[in-house]
Amino acid sequence: MLKQVFSFLACFFLVVSCSYFDKIQKKEAIPEVDTIVDFSKVDAFPLFLNCKDIPSREKQQVCFQLEMANHIYAALKSYSLSTKTSLNDTVFVKLKVDTSGLTSLSGIQISEETKSLLPQFDSLIKVSLQKLPKLEPAIKRDMPVTTEFTLPIILKN
Repeated sequence: MLKQVFSFLACFFLVVSCSYFDKIQKKEAIPEVDTIVDFSKVDAFPLFLNCKDIPSREKQQVCFQLEMANHIYAALKSYSLSTKTSLNDTVFVKLKVDTSGLTSLSGIQISEETKSLLPQFDSLIKVSLQKLPKLEPAIKRDMPVTTEFTLPIILKN
């Protein structure tokens, strides 16, 4: 009888001391995943290499906008655009920067008058975009994302 009690106690202590039961009792809390994603904003804007070292997000955005405008305007200046009548218009160029950092033309909002005066304008914009250096893509949640933005181009003569 003493042998049975001893073996029962040994089995009981063996089972109680097992860490298997602790794992069953202590269920780890599942971390909540933030499922609300604001797709209208990015964590980091697409960047030219010289804008990358700027610490402020707002200043990086301004640097990107200025660099993009400077590249486009410099490319357009190399062409001699002339019209017989006076022209005072704003053309809105919609640009897309994909996840690999390549810039492409999404669309151009141009008035019919300006289109008739400068029929080659959209092809000049496409050529100037091909001359752009490769950009760092925009970042959302530590992943590169495609972004679109509108660049206003003011035409005056």
